[in-house]
Order: sequence, then C-alpha cells, then structure tokens
Amino acid sequence: MPVSIIQKSTAKIAFAGDIRHNKLFDALTEASISGLTGVLKLKVPLNEYSFYFQKGVIIYSSNQKKNMDKTVLDIIKYSGFISREKLIKCEKMKSNAMKTILEMLIDEGFVSMLLYSKVISLAMRMNIINAMLETRGSYSFEIKSKIDSVHGVRPIQISQLKSLDTLVAENRIAVRTVMDSLYSEVYQCEGVSYLKPNQSFLHNAITAESDYLKFFTTAVTDFIDKKWSFPHFFLKDRLLNIIAVYTFRTFVVIGLCIFLYFASMTRAFDLKNENISGNDFYFIRGKLLESLHNFQTIEKNGIPKTYQTPKENRVKNLKLRDGQK
Repeated sequence: MPVSIIQKSTAKIAFAGDIRHNKLFDALTEASISGLTGVLKLKVPLNEYSFYFQKGVIIYSSNQKKNMDKTVLDIIKYSGFISREKLIKCEKMKSNAMKTILEMLIDEGFVSMLLYSKVISLAMRMNIINAMLETRGSYSFEIKSKIDSVHGVRPIQISQLKSLDTLVAENRIAVRTVMDSLYSEVYQCEGVSYLKPNQSFLHNAITAESDYLKFFTTAVTDFIDKKWSFPHFFLKDRLLNIIAVYTFRTFVVIGLCIFLYFASMTRAFDLKNENISGNDFYFIRGKLLESLHNFQTIEKNGIPKTYQTPKENRVKNLKLRDGQK
C-alpha cells in the first residue's frame, strides 16, 4: 500500500552519503533530529529501500524487491493466521473482482483490521532491520512538502532504533540468522516466557504485546545467550522444500538424458546404398504408363465388374483391334 506524496517534482536533497562511511542509523538520526519531512532512499546492490518521514518520525518504509501487500500476505499466510480453505475461497472470488487477495481477505472478514495493522507495522520494521544489515550502498534524503500517513501503520521514533543499531553492530551474524528464519518454528525455550514452542517466530511476534523492534532485540539477545533456538539445520522447512525441489529437478534431468540417449542409439530406418540401373528406370516408366492407360480405360468405360490384370487388358485390347480390322 503506497503512501501518497505531495510535491513529486522539484525535489531538494537535504543530505546524502555512503553507508560504508556512515551507518544508516546515523542518516535516520539526522533526519529525525532535523525534523525533516520527505523520503530517505537507500540504494544497495539488487534492491532499494525507502523510508518516509513526517516531521522527523518514520511513518512508512518499502523496498523495490518485494511490495508491501505481498509481504503482508506472506506473513499472514505462513504464520498460521488464516486457513488454506479461506485462501482458496478468496483466490476463486478474486477472478470475479478487481481486488487483490489481501483486500478480499479483509472484505470477507478473514483478516481483521487489528491483525492487518500489526502485520503491516511489523513488515515496515522488517524493512528497517534488513536495511541496517546492509554494508554497501548510498543514501540520500529528498525533502517533500507533505507525506500522508498510511492507515494502520504505527510510526517509529528514532529512539526505538538505538538498541537495534548496537545489536546489529555487535552481533550482525545472529541478527541475520534470526531474520532468515522468521517463518521457522521456535524449537526450544528455556526460561523465555514471551516465546511459545512449535510456533513460528513471526507468529510469536504478532501475538506479543510489545513493539516488534523491542521484541526482536530481546529475542536476538536471548538467542545469543542460547535461551531458545530454532530446529536443527536439516529440519528446517525451507531446507526441506529446497531439497525436495532440487531432487525433483534432478530426476527430471536424468530422465531426459536417458530418453535422449536411447533416442540417439535407436535408428528407425536403415539406409541402403543401391545402384539404380537404366533397366530399372525403363521398367518403372513402363509400369507408370501402363497404370495411366488402365486408369484412362476405366474412366472411359466405367469400373469393370471383375478385376482384370494388365496382361488380360492387353489381350482384350488386341482382340478388339483385330475385330475392328
């Protein structure tokens, strides 16, 4: 769901830089302290993030690689908040309505506005965490006269990002590990009351009362201290899906190679090199002329009742000719 921006043209750049020299958190802090209204764009390899500010407060975020509606739908779908039957029903109804599946789920009452607000706010914060993990890229802040808020999105104060920035700087690998396993189930919890086992990390985050940034920072810290964990690497759903897909592709490729091998080894026709003599040519020509003569005779006199061989036809023609004489 895109935000509406007033004054799209005649953009003015307030500041710009590179995250290899200045952290993204420093750029966000500068825009917040200055109370700017506009868009902070971060261009990284293969993606681009946009953070929308309204008087120094982050009110929305997006990225080019995956739009917000798709992210929100995936979180709702893979976190167990909606059944497969409801999804199938909305997919069938979508063909008759000019709406997205997410809009159909909301209209049908399968997704409440409270759930939607939590999920879109969570997705907005996920963009910020992923952007703070980037190590290469350039940013620039483009000033706008006005940016309207997105309905349901909870804004972010820059003070909420301070502890996350410290966590990323000191434990980047752990943060990346958790971000790559958001849809995985929590396996073991020892003395952690805010997490429930056998539920995905995102499901726990959505049902929690605290803000996602605070929840995420606390969870990663406890993950580093080994108070909870994800399933073993070889039991993760994503890995199992990848193994299944590549196994199927391997069998398809093997089957195709076997088929091509047998197809190349089998010859349907054996070519024969024979010398055609002149007698064969005259014999064939004589047969063709005889067949043409018989065809003309049948066409002129009608189809005979009994079949006659070419030799019998020649004898009959000679008798008729002698009788005429």
